[in-house]
Amino acid sequence: MKNSEKKPKVVPLDWVDESDHWILAPGTELEKRRRRIKEITHRKKNCLFAAGVPLGMHDFIYRAVKALKLDDRTLIFSRGMVRAGHSRVKYSVSIQELDWGAGTLITIPRLLKFREIITVIIENREHRLRAMELALLRGLLGLAFTGKNNEYYPAMAALVLAQGWKGLDNVDLPKIYLK
Repeated sequence: MKNSEKKPKVVPLDWVDESDHWILAPGTELEKRRRRIKEITHRKKNCLFAAGVPLGMHDFIYRAVKALKLDDRTLIFSRGMVRAGHSRVKYSVSIQELDWGAGTLITIPRLLKFREIITVIIENREHRLRAMELALLRGLLGLAFTGKNNEYYPAMAALVLAQGWKGLDNVDLPKIYLK
């Protein structure tokens, strides 16, 4: 006899639907009319990852999005060229709202390597931080906390990476220096 009960469909966390395989990403400032088609290879809830984003960053990004309560929007992470004016930027991400409410595209600079480590001094203690995590967390903090001054985001990103998410509760920012 066949079981008449239907089993609920279990969908894996990183499952990608057929309609979610491609996005139309805008070009850089120098290529305003040029669009690029990027393939989405992984998905974790509202975080979509294009090819080129290191697999080691997927969990970090997903946990940061959850901790910052950015669950209400679709965030698409990609690698590419980030420009400010006419020059390339290495230690900052580009954040753009996509057309038709498709989500927010966060571009990680291709010049920035996954294993690149920088040393910062926070409250007279040295901390070795991954540069890609620092740049990405600075961008996500900018999405989560709008209206703060420009010194807040990189300092708070370094503090969170050095001390954990409890550092987000600090009212006053510590002195942070690059070594």
